[in-house]
Amino acid sequence: MKHMYKAEKKAAKERRTELYNYKVSRKAGLRSRQDPEKKNYKKKVFRTWFDGMASKQAYLDREARRQGKEWNINVAAMVERLPVVTPDRQQWELDFLNLKAELQKYDMIAYPKELGLPDPMDIEILSEEELMKMLPEGFTPSPRETEADKTGVIQTLNRQLKTRVYLSVRKNDDEGWHLPTVSLKENETFLEGAKRAVKLVAGDDLVLRCFTNCPMGVHVVEYSNEEKEKNIGYFGEKTFFVRVQYENGDVSLKNMEKMNDWGWLTRDEMVEKITAEKSVDAANLYKYML
Repeated sequence: MKHMYKAEKKAAKERRTELYNYKVSRKAGLRSRQDPEKKNYKKKVFRTWFDGMASKQAYLDREARRQGKEWNINVAAMVERLPVVTPDRQQWELDFLNLKAELQKYDMIAYPKELGLPDPMDIEILSEEELMKMLPEGFTPSPRETEADKTGVIQTLNRQLKTRVYLSVRKNDDEGWHLPTVSLKENETFLEGAKRAVKLVAGDDLVLRCFTNCPMGVHVVEYSNEEKEKNIGYFGEKTFFVRVQYENGDVSLKNMEKMNDWGWLTRDEMVEKITAEKSVDAANLYKYML
């Protein structure tokens, strides 16, 4: 009996040791999967950029007041064409929708067979490919990738249908890529200035949907000493960005002849071009605003 008691006690101790080692190894594994460095990573990157920019703008405002100088006010129009088609679903989304459809069978009511209604468990869940095969003969859906996407043409609205695109212009090498911009007139609202900027660049045929007079953001630049001599009494310029949406029409090609280049660009394309021509810091304004 004494021998059996010691054996059971030893086995229980080994079991507790095994459970403890498993618990320790599992915690170590969870820490490796849940990397604390990645927690709120994007938020921290944004705050690092935004806090620095806001601090710099506040300093420039104080300096302008200290010198008793004004600001030149500009308005930039963010002409946005909304997505035309839904974005492509990732494989995990398709798997989730299929699983959801299968589980919903169990929530459906099974009516008596005498009513002639189908049994929920007999309902077949069809894939996208199977649904496409059920379309009427001779009917071909419009392509989700257009010819402009294949050739790289950017001077058309018929491109990048799955995402938003913005009217962007490149007047010359010095200014680089930017949104249609004008200087604000006296007693002119931001929205009126944005409409005028679009009209000057794109002509009269572009129909816009305008929701608000409130700007989406502002970019503050201090003039160089040479620019201050040309703009006496002004410390720099502030550019306010106003969002308007494309509704109908198209740009005037005659007006666009005045530009070095132009196009309907996605946010990523705009960020890429601004980064190449100016800096990552300048491109971040478009990355977080568009």
